[in-house]
Amino acid sequence: MLRVLHVTEDHSIRNTGITGTLDKLLRRLPPEISCALLCTASDPVAPPDGVRLYSLLPGRVGRPWHWALGQRRALSCAISESDVVHLHGLWMWVQWAAAQEAVRSARPFLVTPFGMLEPWLWSGQSPANQLKKQVYWRIFASPAFRAAGAIHALTAHEADSLTSFFPGQRIEILPFGIDLAEADQALNTLAENGAPDQPYFLYMGRLHPKKGIDLLLQAFARLPERGFRLKIAGPVQPGCEGYAARLQALARQPELAGRVDFTGPVYGAEKWRLLRQAWAFCLPSYSEAIALVNLEAGAAGTPVITTYETGVVADWERQGGLLVHPETGALLSALSQATCWTGAERQGRGAALRRLIETHYNWSVLAPQWAGLYRTLA
Repeated sequence: MLRVLHVTEDHSIRNTGITGTLDKLLRRLPPEISCALLCTASDPVAPPDGVRLYSLLPGRVGRPWHWALGQRRALSCAISESDVVHLHGLWMWVQWAAAQEAVRSARPFLVTPFGMLEPWLWSGQSPANQLKKQVYWRIFASPAFRAAGAIHALTAHEADSLTSFFPGQRIEILPFGIDLAEADQALNTLAENGAPDQPYFLYMGRLHPKKGIDLLLQAFARLPERGFRLKIAGPVQPGCEGYAARLQALARQPELAGRVDFTGPVYGAEKWRLLRQAWAFCLPSYSEAIALVNLEAGAAGTPVITTYETGVVADWERQGGLLVHPETGALLSALSQATCWTGAERQGRGAALRRLIETHYNWSVLAPQWAGLYRTLA
């Protein structure tokens, strides 16, 4: 039995992407991999049965860093009871401290940056934040992670970016995936109500500048075919209220009046219904390690228009999807092409993309590869 300790700062619904991905990984690893989870969230999502939870509570001192002051011993004990330590994320106390403790306890560790070192995220910061991150990286993070047994990249694109931050270190490329059996169970419960009254393009995700939703609105406003709607589903990212207001203002311009729906966050059956019935799913993001919602749309049999910067495999465009750069003109061209599909062509593209998801992003395929990676580290 190989014991793997997963370390993350916030295993809660606030940290949706990493929390959801890590939860799926914990559920799908084979039985010979025993997992534990350590986090500093005050209200963590309950881990799967059989996964031990270590919850360290950050104090008032150093709260932005999630510093669990005085709880280093608990962290040390958790690491000493593991064979491999997997760090999810880079910037908080718990990853830095866990890397140090892993070295002290002679435990190999793996680091997954989750796209946090992608160039767009650096350039999109204010000069003060860029300086703060550069100082932290050089003084704390980089020395701590230099001892990592491997750095995990989700895509080849991310691996290229990581080589400059981890020169000479082993970089492993392995995606996270989706549970197709779980997706199919949700899809099969949907009532077959036929096509919607009006075909629509769909964006689903948090309302954040990184996602390029403003580009999508601008391209949709210039679309000559007016028989389509645009649905934008997702929560407002905390701190991005101004961006959300800008999106609302764009949707009120004359070219878009009455053609854009903001649904707010959607979950469960409603999420899968929107994905399945969309004419095409659109994610024009500037930067993603990998966007699981792209995979979910593909699993639902819906064609996906997304950017090269979202890290999908090169076969994406040959298997039913469309790839563009995050530019209004490129998006307009892709949307225009999609409006010319016949129903049969749209269905064929969605079926091809579904087969790609089955081959490259299905947890039943990926879980043994993850188990193998942990074994090589141990």
